[in-house]
Amino acid sequence: MRLRPIPRVSRGDFRPARLAGRPLVVLDNTPGWPAFTRWHEGYLRSVAGHREVAVRETNGPPRNIFQNLAEGGRVPFGDYLDWVVETARELEGIAGHSGVRDITRAVAGSGFDVSYYLDAKLGQLSRTLLADAPAPGWYRSPPVDTNLWLGVLGTSSGLHCDVTPNCNVQVIGRKHFILFPPSQSRRVYRIPRVTHCRFDPNDPDFDRFPLARRASGWQCTLSPGESLHIPVGWYHQVTVVSAWALNVNFFWRRPFPQGIATPPLWRFLLRRGWARARRRRGE
Repeated sequence: MRLRPIPRVSRGDFRPARLAGRPLVVLDNTPGWPAFTRWHEGYLRSVAGHREVAVRETNGPPRNIFQNLAEGGRVPFGDYLDWVVETARELEGIAGHSGVRDITRAVAGSGFDVSYYLDAKLGQLSRTLLADAPAPGWYRSPPVDTNLWLGVLGTSSGLHCDVTPNCNVQVIGRKHFILFPPSQSRRVYRIPRVTHCRFDPNDPDFDRFPLARRASGWQCTLSPGESLHIPVGWYHQVTVVSAWALNVNFFWRRPFPQGIATPPLWRFLLRRGWARARRRRGE
């Protein structure tokens, strides 16, 4: 498996590609964001601590949490923030590990019975927090979703792709990203009919997934103030590599003809279109 560093560009030099494009780290994408000076633990608690949020749950460590979900539930945001801060203190010793594989293995052995992760619609959580993190003006239309992600060291998403272009902006802590282009679908063992993959690049098992030995991708670690643009259809695994981390994720509508230019997504997009048509006929 070969992973190259994702190129880094300044905000003035970045333009999202009309077709699929490639991922890029944008270094000065958020000038003047209030989030970078305001979003400490006390402020987050005072602004949104009372609001209920849906928390994702998994048994054991928070590895590939979207592929191993337990029931989860709704809790006050302040209670979840308490769990994050307390758990981060317990994991501080592991945070010094140098690589994502070492972090993944160390967190897996740290004794989690249950772990949690939060992705919340930022505007529903707090209009104040939404105003603190204005969307970059990369597309003609505003984002269709703005999500806040908050988790502890070692939390990972599992390798997957999105069918819309998106941007991750790191606000607190650091996150590591591994990405593969749509052309690598077979080598990363995408699960049929969904956008997730069976292969875990954080701790690769080449005996089970031999084609992944020849997979070619990209990687980066985002620090506060840095942004990552992820084009349509690119597989990505996201992992918290600091004691805890918080980032904002913007999603835009898929510009034409990006869906057409991404053949591995055709069947999935067609199924989604048919499902929408059936729902309309049933209304």
